Amino acid sequence: MAVTVVAAEPYAELRRRTLELRTRYGFARQLLDFYGALLAVQENAFHDARRLSIALVGNLDAYVADVVVPSVIDVTVAAGPDRLRSDLIRRLGTEEPREIVGRWMRSADQPLVDRYLARASLGPVLEALDAETRAQCEGPRDRHHCPECGGPPQLSCFEVAQEDLATGPRRLLCARCGVTWGYPRMTCASCGETDTAKLLVFTEYGNTSGERGSVVRGLPGAEPVRVDRALFPNLRVEACESCRRYILSIDLAIDRAAVPLVDEMAAIPLDLYARERGFAKITPNLMGF
Repeated sequence: MAVTVVAAEPYAELRRRTLELRTRYGFARQLLDFYGALLAVQENAFHDARRLSIALVGNLDAYVADVVVPSVIDVTVAAGPDRLRSDLIRRLGTEEPREIVGRWMRSADQPLVDRYLARASLGPVLEALDAETRAQCEGPRDRHHCPECGGPPQLSCFEVAQEDLATGPRRLLCARCGVTWGYPRMTCASCGETDTAKLLVFTEYGNTSGERGSVVRGLPGAEPVRVDRALFPNLRVEACESCRRYILSIDLAIDRAAVPLVDEMAAIPLDLYARERGFAKITPNLMGF
């Protein structure tokens, strides 16, 4: 199984795409503005962890809780959505940050607010470190999970093909450490279903790339309408009728400026559409969608 490690300097691209999409998608602007503020904290955590990599072996949860969590709390209270801010303050009155981070490392079930704090704090540290350190996390090492940390997939993406007439490979991106790994096409990323009759692909009208397209709500609160140009031409919903799970997929050949993590976060209407049809996301993203 081929693994791709996180790029050495991922944050410049994350900031660029966040600024670009906040202008393009007014309905996601508040979320992306908050994410942009959080990126500054995560970038500092990433570089600090790089400098201290040897010292963090065996002490990861304590380091993240003591050093990174306070900055994540500060930016969330200052710039986060009202609901997230109040839930976080209330939760920290009853739970220790080290326990919250530790449960995410152990792949335990958590409320969304706990998972947000753990992901936002631990993610940049895991991205900065090596496979040995990521192996401190628990979770299955099968084809549906990250081969390095055992985390679940956040999204699917199709890379740009090396040859003009070829189709780029499919990869899954880990929700916990940001590593990507190869995964077969037309296979459910949750249960491994391969029966194409049970695998649904939803795209917008105006997007000609989907095998089984269906109208997708254009804006939250609006009635479905047919449009000539898709809001998300490089994204689609990949859903499975066997397990009733779905994942968002980003095609980098359609938009080479895309940054999968940011594009997936901004695609709120696609998440709403899938959930209205009874599908549950394999892993809600950092912002809870």
